[in-house]
Amino acid sequence: MLSLPIIAMIKKKSGLDFSNAKDFEVLSESFPVSDRLGVNTLKRLMGYSKSPIAPRKATLDALAHYLGSPSWEALTGVQPVESDWIEKAFFADEIREGTTVEASWLPNRHIALLCVGENKFRVIESLNGKLQVDDEVTILSFRLEYPLQVFQVVRNGEIVRDAAGNELGYVAGRQNGLTELFIKEVA
Repeated sequence: MLSLPIIAMIKKKSGLDFSNAKDFEVLSESFPVSDRLGVNTLKRLMGYSKSPIAPRKATLDALAHYLGSPSWEALTGVQPVESDWIEKAFFADEIREGTTVEASWLPNRHIALLCVGENKFRVIESLNGKLQVDDEVTILSFRLEYPLQVFQVVRNGEIVRDAAGNELGYVAGRQNGLTELFIKEVA
């Protein structure tokens, strides 16, 4: 699924609110023939259709062209994780402080995390998940098509615990794993 700011840009440019299937048909027809994206692809990208398929670079570039940018990287500053990298794991201790990690999973869940160092990340955007903006979480690795395991959640300065006082973790994408993974490193 695309990030909320990108979806907002598409809604603004198209003038559509995507409240019905016809809106996706109209959007698809508004792309130049060379960059045409299908209705199902657009639904999947915008989180309206359940599919674990990660977008290809050409698909993301077509969206960038629609939004007036020469490429996805130029639009977002983010390198998409290509499908050939599916087996690649990104270990949290190798991610530099200040790097942003965005991940999506089904159904219609998205999170953006800012690395604050030592396997710790602050939630800066959360859509339809249990984690909240400003939660600080401990994560060891990110891997496309695998669940994201969060080992510790700190909310409002307190470790999140159950009624018995046990520390709680969180698993994102338990059934299908992460469907999208973007890492934007600090310049």
